[in-house]
Amino acid sequence: MKVQLLALRLSMAFAVAAALLGAGSPASAAVNDDHAVTAWDAGNSCQAGILNFVDYGEGAPGGGMNDDYFVLRDTCGNNDGVMALVYVDDVLKGYKYNGGGSGSSVIWDPTQVYANDVVRMEICGADGPDDTRGSYCRSTTFRSVDG
Repeated sequence: MKVQLLALRLSMAFAVAAALLGAGSPASAAVNDDHAVTAWDAGNSCQAGILNFVDYGEGAPGGGMNDDYFVLRDTCGNNDGVMALVYVDDVLKGYKYNGGGSGSSVIWDPTQVYANDVVRMEICGADGPDDTRGSYCRSTTFRSVDG
């Protein structure tokens, strides 16, 4: 009886310890849902921009580790900017413009992504922040594994 009680106490202690260790693990220990989509400006033969989804990582400088944000990069010196649109489960969650020129990045957090959400990321060349139609658009869609 004492051996069974000791075994029960030890198994409970191990279960509690495992739960505590798991709770302290960063989100990056789970499935990394990072994705990217690139737009090309055929007229200028350059990569116009990149839209990255970052599942877990450094956000804005000094902000520490963050979960679920986007980085919109204007990568072509073509005097145009790029715009990004993000949809979750077919609902538009936000629109962002970056006209900063070759190499500039904008960190953007329009929504939280949860497990099983279907995320569509779209990037287009744009003539300015009011150009909501854009040109040479590209998109990608993925299902988030663990949010």
